[in-house]
Amino acid sequence: MERNKRKISPNERMYLLFEKNYNSFAINRVVKGVGEIKIDELEKAIKNTAENFPESCYTLKGNYLVKSNEIPKIKVIDREVIGEKFENLLKKKIDLRKEIACEVLYLKKKNELTLIFRTHHAVMDGKGQGIWIESIFRELNGIQLEYSKSYTTDYELLKQSGKKKLSDIVTIDKYTPIEKRESFEITTPLSNLLVIENKIQNITAKLISAIQNLSASEKSRFIITRDIRYKFPNEQWNTGNLSLPFYLMLDKKIGWEKINKEIVSGIINNRDLEYSQSEYTLFDKVPFFLLKFGLNRTIQKYNKKELSASTSVISNLGKLDIKNYSTNSFTARDIYSLPVITPLVPISFVITEVENRTYITAGYYKDNFTDETINNYLDRLKSEMLNEKPVYIFGDKKVNKIDIFTKIFSHQNSDRIISYSREAEFKYRDIFKKANSFAHYLKSLGVNKGDKVAISTKRDENYLISILGVLKIGAIFIPIDPEYPQERKEYIKSVSNSKILIESITEEMLIECEEVLETNYNSDDVVYIIFTSGSTGNPKGVEITYETLCNYISNCIEKYEIDSDVIFGFFTSISFDLSITAIFTSLTVNGAVEFFEEKVTPTTLEKMFKNSKMNAVKMTPTHLEIISNYTIEKDRFKFVIVGGEQLKLSVAKKAHSLLGEDCKIINEYGPTEATVGCVYHIYDKNQKYLSEGLPIGIPLDHIDLILNMDKDSGMGELLIGGDCLAKGYFENIVETDKRFIYVDAKRFYKSGDICRINSENQLEFLERKDFQVKIRGYRIELEEIERKIQEVEDIKGVKVLANNSKTGLIAYYIGDVEKDKINSYLKERVPEYMLPYLYFSIDEFPLNSNGKLDTKLLKEKVAESENAEEKSDILLNEMERKIISIWEEILEMKIPSNRVNESFYELGADSLSIVRFINEIEKLINKEDIELIILEPTLKNILSCIESR
Repeated sequence: MERNKRKISPNERMYLLFEKNYNSFAINRVVKGVGEIKIDELEKAIKNTAENFPESCYTLKGNYLVKSNEIPKIKVIDREVIGEKFENLLKKKIDLRKEIACEVLYLKKKNELTLIFRTHHAVMDGKGQGIWIESIFRELNGIQLEYSKSYTTDYELLKQSGKKKLSDIVTIDKYTPIEKRESFEITTPLSNLLVIENKIQNITAKLISAIQNLSASEKSRFIITRDIRYKFPNEQWNTGNLSLPFYLMLDKKIGWEKINKEIVSGIINNRDLEYSQSEYTLFDKVPFFLLKFGLNRTIQKYNKKELSASTSVISNLGKLDIKNYSTNSFTARDIYSLPVITPLVPISFVITEVENRTYITAGYYKDNFTDETINNYLDRLKSEMLNEKPVYIFGDKKVNKIDIFTKIFSHQNSDRIISYSREAEFKYRDIFKKANSFAHYLKSLGVNKGDKVAISTKRDENYLISILGVLKIGAIFIPIDPEYPQERKEYIKSVSNSKILIESITEEMLIECEEVLETNYNSDDVVYIIFTSGSTGNPKGVEITYETLCNYISNCIEKYEIDSDVIFGFFTSISFDLSITAIFTSLTVNGAVEFFEEKVTPTTLEKMFKNSKMNAVKMTPTHLEIISNYTIEKDRFKFVIVGGEQLKLSVAKKAHSLLGEDCKIINEYGPTEATVGCVYHIYDKNQKYLSEGLPIGIPLDHIDLILNMDKDSGMGELLIGGDCLAKGYFENIVETDKRFIYVDAKRFYKSGDICRINSENQLEFLERKDFQVKIRGYRIELEEIERKIQEVEDIKGVKVLANNSKTGLIAYYIGDVEKDKINSYLKERVPEYMLPYLYFSIDEFPLNSNGKLDTKLLKEKVAESENAEEKSDILLNEMERKIISIWEEILEMKIPSNRVNESFYELGADSLSIVRFINEIEKLINKEDIELIILEPTLKNILSCIESR
């Protein structure tokens, strides 16, 4: 058959007919990633591909598809062209009488690139489109192209098979996947994306089973699109429309195993090759205008009766290899296809499996269902597929919420001390006077209510002045650690649209003015935005409102019994949630904050605790473990709030003994998106704890939780709701919709934390379910670091992992690049806590039998590589071998003999690693030698300290 011209099949004519009456029948595949593909190189690849796949250039002339002399166009677009729920894209038709069948949309934003490949369904199906797209990437990578040996249409193949059946299109009934359907009108098509962070075996059967289990109807009818290429050996590279409907009628809820058996049995018996002769004749012979009129009347008739042709359409595009969508300069991250939405089908699904993720897009008509209904439905579908049982945990409603800013501003003329720093102390009235002056300065720059102000001052009284000045005019403050690289500071200022970046308070900023400024915040007004690590390669901003801040601070004051005698120690980063607790609880109760400017090390931390006025502190479990080795005055501390990492029982027990019986050790849990903290547990020495990890406990008041618990293991992801939820991610609706969902019409945040409920009905944190880790209390998306490293020239692949103890990061990369070059590049772009302490160059990433990264084998390969690089064979005595062995255990690496004399820091240790090391050898050294080892942790110096005892 001639490939440059062919007659359209009846099936393809049906797609043209549907599009004529209704929405676009284009297939849209989204490829999102990091890096760059130059437009001229992409254009060249598309052109070369067109020689092998002329159907990408088809136009419609009469009843024939004819190859045009044009090639698919690349259109540079912005987000508005797509629409937040892809509504603009799903409406955008490809008119085959005026345009060719394919086009590529190109959306570039900084280092992120989104490509959307669009193909008219009358020319290609999803599989055919995939063949075309992967051929483009092969061309970009200089790989020889595969091409179609045949171009037989679906109709010709079906006539060969000889399998016929009665008409299916007229099978109409009340198929209702979602009970709460607002309308049956055909309106704007929408698409929602559900991402599941793992592969699901037998995904089609499990999705159908989940839909059926949630259906309001007793019977369900599914249309499964079946790719028939595999049954015809010569058609494997045929990019035509070779997906056909496979019908599945289910009378009752029979479970996914039986559904899977039905599907497999049907395929074995060639039911996917059956076709209706009457339908094909109808769409082949009847004039187009009559078909258009008849189809429109039929759909209107059944819509009025609230009937459907099926419960849903399920398309499974199969498992995709992300390498087939990447180049040397571009790494694909997300690949999924949008559904083609069909009248008389309430909801359509497309499944795409990529590496360890499953993407499910759901398509429906706007106004048929509300956003809340769809979001709730998708979340319940996910729970059904993953065998989850939601367990609801409701917080009390007893705590009265304080209007905290009114309370704080009522203290502005107080003579009490508000802050201590550098042996200086400041009264409330002095700080507030300066804050008022600073507020006038901001107003003189045009900063008003709702505007953003980035603050990157040191930890001292100027930070208080900055925050209070911003609050006085009702603006939004954005705390940025002054230690951040300048590029990151400027990025946050720019992306947040901040009017100004404050890095210090000068005399010129303190404008003398008698007028006292004070602006009220409404409950839904944003107070501050904290930027956290983001998987896209850049930080994302979390918007916290006044209502949620008031709820958190009110809970802290009542639950932890905070009063005006509190002096809260503040030594953590200003861009860390811990700072919010220290500042706002203290100021609300008319207490004080003690600022420490020093960088936290084991030595400086000890001095802070011994030579300070503070009687309360919030810190990470690692900090608590460090101070547990000090000698601190008993009963001085009222409470210690611990957050950011998992708190060990042994650490809590030791700290409680050290600080005194009256000191509360509070384990507080909560992601930034849930306003600092939302779950808490106070250590009780009389409670019988059954695991080393201390429980995170129960929700604070006015906070509700859902544990999506696996029915078999009792573990599951924690969802957080109630009066603690952030407004969302700043100017990132897609990410907000992905993480903030609706369950039973209530909004919840998907924490990504795997938890369980213990025998005391308290929550225990177990692990993360994604690539996020906590290092020294900081939340880090490993993908952000990987994407930054990927930007370094000649890097061909990278994987960043946390070591087993979660104290540091290790980067494994492919490419002929010096480690110092990578580290220098990162230092200019990410905070210090995100820098890997070890870099390993490898030839390839080892995979296990399931095709997943084999992290154990990766570490073994690195160890072998390091051993092979040894240049000398140094003899060690028994004590030296013992010290090296401890180092290796802490750093989780084999130390080559030619590096044993290097400083512990040069080998990748940080201050927390040093603390672990000293804990191991403290019985072998004098206490006064600890600081010597901290300053110079070399094998020679450590041996000298041991021998001097």
